Amino acid sequence: MSSRRSVLVFVLLLTALGTIVLFAALSLRRPAVPSSSTSAVLLDVPSSLEESEPPDHPLALGRLRLPHYTVFAMVDAIHHASQDDHVGALVLHIGEVNWGWAKLTEVRDALREFAASGKPLIASLSGGGEAEYYLASAATTISMPPTAALQLDGLAISAIFMRGAFDKFGISPNFEHVGQYKSAVEGYTRSDMSAPSREALDALLDDQYRTLTDSLAAARGVPPDTMRARVDDGPYDAAAARTLGLIDTLLYEAEADSLAARRGSRRLATLGFQRYLDRLRPPRSGTHIAMVTASGAIAAGRSRVGLDGEWVLGAETLIDALEQARERHAIKAIVLRIDSPGGDAQASDEIWHEIMRCRRVKPVVASLSDLAASGGYYIAVGADSIVAEPSTITGSIGICGGKFNVAGLLQKIGLNIETVSRGRHAEMMSPYRDFTPEEAERYRQHLEAFYRGFVSHVAVSRQRSTAYVDSVGRGRVWSGIAARELGLVDALGGLDAAVDAARAKAGLSPDAEIVIERFPRVHYSFLQRLVDGFLSEDEESSSDSGAFSEALRGWIAASRFRAGTVLALMPFTLTIR
Repeated sequence: MSSRRSVLVFVLLLTALGTIVLFAALSLRRPAVPSSSTSAVLLDVPSSLEESEPPDHPLALGRLRLPHYTVFAMVDAIHHASQDDHVGALVLHIGEVNWGWAKLTEVRDALREFAASGKPLIASLSGGGEAEYYLASAATTISMPPTAALQLDGLAISAIFMRGAFDKFGISPNFEHVGQYKSAVEGYTRSDMSAPSREALDALLDDQYRTLTDSLAAARGVPPDTMRARVDDGPYDAAAARTLGLIDTLLYEAEADSLAARRGSRRLATLGFQRYLDRLRPPRSGTHIAMVTASGAIAAGRSRVGLDGEWVLGAETLIDALEQARERHAIKAIVLRIDSPGGDAQASDEIWHEIMRCRRVKPVVASLSDLAASGGYYIAVGADSIVAEPSTITGSIGICGGKFNVAGLLQKIGLNIETVSRGRHAEMMSPYRDFTPEEAERYRQHLEAFYRGFVSHVAVSRQRSTAYVDSVGRGRVWSGIAARELGLVDALGGLDAAVDAARAKAGLSPDAEIVIERFPRVHYSFLQRLVDGFLSEDEESSSDSGAFSEALRGWIAASRFRAGTVLALMPFTLTIR
């Protein structure tokens, strides 16, 4: 045998041996759980929760891991557990929760259904504020460790304005917007909040605060005014929270688990939520409904992960997924799940066009998650009907765009730029000079043309006049509650409501068995699955993307699009906490 062949045989044998050892290690780490036992399922609530599996990011090793659950997977598993005779109780371990309010409501509604089944639902809070307590309030019993604190003290929205920093750095923002409430560019062009922006955010915060306090009051059996007083008087230590009836008992996490597992003289086995999820088997027969997820800022090209760790929704990826769902004869309806602040207006229009093509073949129902604003709402109006959560941030029917002139910054660090050009407007989008007055006017006319098209699409879809759409548009964001009252969405609810609407539009009976097919499909190689199984924890650990400041995130978000790109993008980064 030649030396080359000997080396090849040795490598193959070593690879085979390594694979056997790896499988053995995985089997030891994940022992099988008997499906016949009755268990208390333990859910370590993840700090972040996404709508779909992440797009490929070949340079980030952490992205090799398969995500443990999406919103759909978590909600579906909780629904299943409420009817599963092998599940005797559910325990929530709640730490920091950074979901949006629509996702919180989606999961909370599923938890309320579980509690209504008569099975114990225990929430073990390690602390936290409104978001964490809102989720916990679905439980039949809420516990906290004696030394924890409940940061229940109200809601706020903050916005960062970078104009002062840009002036110091020598950066000149050249941005225009159409719509008095279209404040997406204010973070770059102003040093404070405009009156229209403050008006819109005040209304948004009023709706969310009312939803929060009314929901908590109903959960704890007190009048809304009493709950609002509790929020005004917060925060609380654990003992005070118990005295006021905000929580039920003082227990450490392990004690809460024992409480859930106790059944008289016997104890239930405990089972991690991920293990329970792995045991579930989707129905193999029934009518197929596609669930197409549109998550992230909208841009041209393929879906990807940006430099700031944020997901980018590539128009090419989403259009491919919609085409697959449209062409599959077995699929009778499409649910388009949207969680997007908008982005590139042209990419949004291309997605909208494909949704309209789908709509001519089979029903399309849009289900709005935390965000469906600006370009996110633009693609939603291509659907036959729109379902939103009360806390969904939507609307923002408006257009903006522009560029940064960084010549001053370059000069500050000793660089000089010289440009030779032909054509009067050859340097219009140059990052080394400002728009001339003529160029600024031309660019604004371009934005206004896009805005008129946006308004026209909404008017046709919602069967309203363009004047009416303009009156509720102009870049203003709305809560799902307000959007329903204004006719921008058809109904309030989550994924279940959207699937029911799609089922009805497809002519299926309410009790017909259905199979949900997820798009876009993310394919992982055999090696990726092995690495995921070997490296991942039993429960999901969230990635920490907090290294970037909010201001840097805002600048990166603007830099994601080339100079002059027309944007249908929501204002600021709206986080209500």
